[in-house]
This record gives sequence, structure tokens and C-alpha cells, in this order.
Amino acid sequence: MAEDPRLDAVAFLDRFFDEVRDEARTNPQFASRLVKAMGGQVVFEDATKADVANPYVLAADGDKSAFYSVFSPMKPSQIKKVLKDNNLATSIDIRGKSASQLLDMLYDRASLKISERKSSYF
Repeated sequence: MAEDPRLDAVAFLDRFFDEVRDEARTNPQFASRLVKAMGGQVVFEDATKADVANPYVLAADGDKSAFYSVFSPMKPSQIKKVLKDNNLATSIDIRGKSASQLLDMLYDRASLKISERKSSYF
């Protein structure tokens, strides 16, 4: 049966929001950006946290305890991934470091990058 191409406004909006929901379910980064755009804060499962948590945004907020509460539950391999993915460390930098050392490195380097960027704008 052919579908009527003349849908009402609500039917079109339903289709649009269905697509947004589907994308948010499969793409945690997209979901995180949507929620932040609406002024919310999302807590993700540990499995997706390394892909979604942005060390620059968290460091820019200036709340060190919030930064550590997000990243400290991660395994060292996840922290290393965040460091590398955000160009905050090389393989040589992270070799032989404990989880707490990696976490400190992540915070210090993200904070430094934020302060460098802020100073270049003024």
C-alpha cells in the first residue's frame, strides 16, 4: 500500500524525532552533544565513557573533583585512549605510568591546553 506523501505536521515531526532518537541510541557522542546543547549533563556507562567524555570541556569547567569523578573509574587503557585520542600524550609519555599518574597527566595537560587557548583569544 502506497503511503500518502501529504503527511500532517505531527507525522513529519514524529519521523524526524524517531531519526534523532535512533541516532542518539547508536551514537553516544551525538547524544552527549544534544543533551549538552539543552543544558543537561549525561552520565554514560563505563563502556562508552572513554569515547564520549571530553577532557577539554571538563577541564574548562574548572571543577577538578568533577573531572576526576568522570575519569577515575576508567581503566588505565581507557585513560591512555583518551590521552591519545585528544592529542594530550604520546605512547612514550604514557609508558609505565600508573592509573593515578595517567589521570593526573590527563587533567594537567587538558587544563594547560585550555589555558593556552584562552590566552590566545585575548
